Amino acid sequence: MTYLNYVILYCLLQINGERSIYSVFHILKGKKSSQSIQDAHIFYLQAFFLSLPKLKRPYFNQKVIELKKAELITWGESENAFVTPEGSKAVKEQFLGDAFPSAMNGLIYGDQTRLFWMRLSLLVQVLSNAKRQETLYFPIQRNKHIQEWVKNCIRNNPESDNLSSVLFQELSDLLNLQSSDPSILVYRLTGYKDYGWTELQVAERLHMNEEEFRFRFLNLLHSLLTEIEKDPSRYPLLYSISLKSDHRQNLTISTSKTYELYKRGHSLEEISRIRKLKLNTIEDHVIELILTQVDLPIDPFITQEEYVKVLQVMDEAQTRRLRPIKEKLPQLTYFQIRVAIAKAGEKRESAART
Repeated sequence: MTYLNYVILYCLLQINGERSIYSVFHILKGKKSSQSIQDAHIFYLQAFFLSLPKLKRPYFNQKVIELKKAELITWGESENAFVTPEGSKAVKEQFLGDAFPSAMNGLIYGDQTRLFWMRLSLLVQVLSNAKRQETLYFPIQRNKHIQEWVKNCIRNNPESDNLSSVLFQELSDLLNLQSSDPSILVYRLTGYKDYGWTELQVAERLHMNEEEFRFRFLNLLHSLLTEIEKDPSRYPLLYSISLKSDHRQNLTISTSKTYELYKRGHSLEEISRIRKLKLNTIEDHVIELILTQVDLPIDPFITQEEYVKVLQVMDEAQTRRLRPIKEKLPQLTYFQIRVAIAKAGEKRESAART
């Protein structure tokens, strides 16, 4: 059993057979679809969204088969899987606690993490070489946008002459606040004539599986980003590194376009005609908006009384599946039920954080 086995097992436990195993695959890959984003919210799997963007389906299938052979899961219909009592025990004893990446939140920091790391790693390399007056070296990041950002950062920073000291101090202060081993990040940094190690090399050095290192690394970066956002005045340079230019980071591009039209007062039917998209596609966008936009009212879609009835059925039947809820509340449309489920997931997620 590798770390990824436990991640998948935990996700399947959260989903509890209400989605196919491939909903977990899409969450780990970070599929930018309303359904995957909704599932990540509803089943409290925000941590793992976009954690493995390069994950291949055959390898994922292999890991699932390993769980089945170990009798930690059983198959249901339609590629649904249920975690056995032995599987639940394994998650509790081997994964929850210190092994769990509690600082991770891929829905919030997924894309931002990659951007932050690419900028930080290149800035460290450039400043390290500049301090030694070295100009001939291969940049650790080849992305032209990242390279241009680093050039502008140095050019526009009022502390440019002392930038390496500022970055060192901010990063040191920040890492000292973390419970994670700072070597997870430091070993990967590239400096003057000293190239950073690969994930595999650092994992071997720290005596852990490469899969586990991937999650430990993300967990540390997400923790850093959380701390930076809490106190940007204390880490002004790192805060500038962490900023994204695209403020729609929590929305798919298509949903953002729908949102703009909705804010202008257009009905869902009108948006469907304007955008030449099916109504159920626009409804998917609404579900994503409910899950990602703070305090978006649901009154235009479902009454408070109907919303409460959906919550009652969800609690009584212990399900978030549409069909069983529809059978109990036939007067509601599937869209209305989805709105209620999404809002319930958003509220419970908020309560869990407080």
